[in-house]
Amino acid sequence: MDLAAFAHLDRLHFVVRSVEPAGPPVPPDMTQVLARGPFTVADELALLREHRIDVLVTKDSGGAATAAKLTAARELGLPVLVVRRPPLPDGVSVVPGVAEALAWLGLGPDTAPEDLG
Repeated sequence: MDLAAFAHLDRLHFVVRSVEPAGPPVPPDMTQVLARGPFTVADELALLREHRIDVLVTKDSGGAATAAKLTAARELGLPVLVVRRPPLPDGVSVVPGVAEALAWLGLGPDTAPEDLG
């Protein structure tokens, strides 16, 4: 988790939830919450209330992983800042799902394990 962009903000308190501890540089006034989702709306509301969060900054993780967090912030009337993913490097292919990934690799549903060698 990269918190370098926030490391110089010494007059704000940050609550950072992540699976792994954040490495330096980090904001000087920070509470680290180590937890692994998925989280429910009730979980998110409890976190936001317990830590008296007044602005939510979240990365665009894609999919439904962020939905409960955004719903909880909306219920509490909190402003939300969503940080977009950086653009992919040139030449990187993206597919929407497992079936498309297998097709891209030339692996069909009838591919046997011995064919992968």
